[in-house]
Amino acid sequence: MTDMTTRAARPLLAALLALGPVAGLLVSAAPVWAQEQAIDFNIPAQPLARAIAAYGRAASYQISADAGLLRGRTAPPVVGRMSPARALDLLLAGSGVTWRSTGPGRVVLERPAPVQTGVSGAIALDPILVWNEDPADAPFRTGRAVAHISADEIDLRRGASPGDMFKGTPGVLAANNNNGAKLDVNIRGMQGQNRVKVAIDGTQQTSTTWRGYAGVDERVYLDSDLIGGIDISKGPSDGAAGAGTPGGVVAVRTLNASDIVQAGARQGWRLRLGVGDNAATAPDSTPTAPVYEQRSDAPDLFGSRNASGSLAYGFVGDSVEVMLAYARRSRGNYFAGEHGPTIYSFEGRDYLLSFTKPGEEVFNSSEDSRTLMAKTTFHLGEGQAIEFGYTQHDTEFGEAMGSLLFQQDNGYRQVQLSDITARTYTARYRWQPGNELVDLAANLWATDVSGTTRAVTSSLYFPPYIYPADEPRYSKTVTWGADLTNTSRLSLGGRELTLRYGMSYLIEDMDADEYCSRTFTNSSCVWMSPSQGTREIGSLFASGDWQMTPDLTLSAGLRHDAWRLEDTSARAAPGDDESSGSGLNPSLGLTWELRPGLQLFGRYAEAIRPPTLRETMVSDANAAPNPDLKAESSQSLELGINLLLRDLFAEGDSAGLKASAFRNTHDGYISRVPNPNGGPGLPVYSFANIDKATFTGFELAARYDSSRFFASAAATYYSDYEFCYDAGCQNTSVTYDYAANHLPPELMLSLTLGTRVMEERLTLGTIIDHAGSRMAPLTSQDRMRTAVWEPYTVGTLFASYDLTDSTSLDLRVENVTDRYYVNALDGWTPAPGRTVRLNLSAQF
Repeated sequence: MTDMTTRAARPLLAALLALGPVAGLLVSAAPVWAQEQAIDFNIPAQPLARAIAAYGRAASYQISADAGLLRGRTAPPVVGRMSPARALDLLLAGSGVTWRSTGPGRVVLERPAPVQTGVSGAIALDPILVWNEDPADAPFRTGRAVAHISADEIDLRRGASPGDMFKGTPGVLAANNNNGAKLDVNIRGMQGQNRVKVAIDGTQQTSTTWRGYAGVDERVYLDSDLIGGIDISKGPSDGAAGAGTPGGVVAVRTLNASDIVQAGARQGWRLRLGVGDNAATAPDSTPTAPVYEQRSDAPDLFGSRNASGSLAYGFVGDSVEVMLAYARRSRGNYFAGEHGPTIYSFEGRDYLLSFTKPGEEVFNSSEDSRTLMAKTTFHLGEGQAIEFGYTQHDTEFGEAMGSLLFQQDNGYRQVQLSDITARTYTARYRWQPGNELVDLAANLWATDVSGTTRAVTSSLYFPPYIYPADEPRYSKTVTWGADLTNTSRLSLGGRELTLRYGMSYLIEDMDADEYCSRTFTNSSCVWMSPSQGTREIGSLFASGDWQMTPDLTLSAGLRHDAWRLEDTSARAAPGDDESSGSGLNPSLGLTWELRPGLQLFGRYAEAIRPPTLRETMVSDANAAPNPDLKAESSQSLELGINLLLRDLFAEGDSAGLKASAFRNTHDGYISRVPNPNGGPGLPVYSFANIDKATFTGFELAARYDSSRFFASAAATYYSDYEFCYDAGCQNTSVTYDYAANHLPPELMLSLTLGTRVMEERLTLGTIIDHAGSRMAPLTSQDRMRTAVWEPYTVGTLFASYDLTDSTSLDLRVENVTDRYYVNALDGWTPAPGRTVRLNLSAQF
């Protein structure tokens, strides 16, 4: 950690380290298992996961368990009046699952290790480490803006691009979803330059890439087959991942052994195979032999290049768990839909949405990836476990810069593929000794993202011997991080108090080669220097939840973030090659439970977003450095309601609703502006802190599930938006700034309807997604730099049949009506037309 960060951190660090023992003197720990009264239970025989959910409702208990631990098990009926402990014993009888109390009303389910006999002859159980707690109803009982995407929902939403899995989540959108095989997440209008963090198993592999006039995108690479679940926190976030990130955190959990190993087994396999139509091998296009002609004969299911497969192995031993997985994905260029508008109108003139016509091949949309993942977890006894992990993702993919997509119809072409290798290394420690003061998690990680992308401009082929340039650009980003978090559960004034506190630190080291930017191969070079340097962020954080009364819970937090940037490029200016700063960010929330299952909540939180190397120092963005940039300061205010109902229309059914209104203000928003010192031969742009940016809107998430029917809905509406400069505020698109391509639709809707028949072996359903117009109109200056879409509604049909208890066959028809449209925030690239996918999944 730098001297600046160390000096800033010392006072808070000392306070945090002292917090545990001091709290122990001021308050008394709650009893582990209080004397309980008998309760009437009426739980029929059913799958264990559902029986546990019914038990939790009857006993008003919070049950923590890894989802894979309960899969495939059946519980006997439990009927009668008895203590919660007795009822839980009966439910788990013969299942191989045991339970452990972690405090009043809280239970952890675990798998017992072999019996160990101590000196006293007592029997000790070694608890299985629960890395993730993700009940489906968690967002509907959490008094803040959160969302969860389960592995089943990811499977249901799996489409042509990784970002498709976010389409059913309000306020969340994957930008440039069909241009490059990566994730670039937008949360409530915040995107890019580290405003949103995607953390895969707690790591950060983000790399920022210049996209010409369209600005930048922030890239994360992963394969959806290896995801176990996603938790999303919108706005300023508590915990290690929230440092320097005002927009929100997308926490991705990869597969664990318990996701693969079936009940009663010590090892298991999962095989997935998938094929689809509507994709053809990308043509071999080079600068000396460019391909301009787009095909229109989309292949069928058996002639298409559109396939995927993965194989995962899990082992659960007495004191060790092993997880190995490999995923392969290969898809050629897809074809656009055939029906829908192809033009948009602006200031009385018509313009093409894309140079790709209906039914034509979409150049530069191919993907070919390989992913290897390995994890080993050692259970050390006394509640301790340590996990070591490694993931490598290699991909070749097509992409096109915005400047290639909007300037010249007859210059649009297939370009050479980009390639990326992303490596992730993790060491994760957890200690849960079973007392109320210690629940410790410590993580050490590193990521290495390197590869070559194409800096390509649009240009015609003029024979003889004049060819469009296609220059490679190499970059490498290595990020190291460490964090430490402890949770203490105490009693204050006879009421439950939960404290979470810790620290985090990361250092990002960016390196790249200069590259030649030119239109034609015989043009003179303009040498471009990508960002090179280091970015450091250190954070101390503490937050807590105190149940003031049986109905009121007070939440509060405090975070101190400190940051430092250093430009290490050859063009760095002495005296202007460093920047640093820090900030203190509070949060305060209140949740009022009017009745069981009905909550009102409000939350205010602040965060800072330090400037990036690209904004501050030398870069290839045709922008003059500005080392005097200050950090953005964000204030988030949210009011909402949670509703969670059980046995609403039928025994065992559930319904949830989460509705909220938010207003997020970002003071000192960093914007690209005309270079005030520009001139011939000088950069056209620079970056500056403008007065503020404000986003106001409403969100709704709802779901219903019974054994026969299920439904979910999501809605996002932006009611107001402003960018404010010294001269005043405007509610149009932001002239010159990257944010022009970050503004989501004013209205987004998603609806899923389905049914389970034939003893729940056959599932049938449909998904309908709608996106309205851009939330802010374009300006004349930004029309050519800003992607445009027309409102669209797209439907998907799906069916899944369980051939056996562990083998299923899935059929999906995406874009059923074969609509021609451009996805919101997706540049000038049309979305795939009608696509049929067939997938087989088996566990054994």
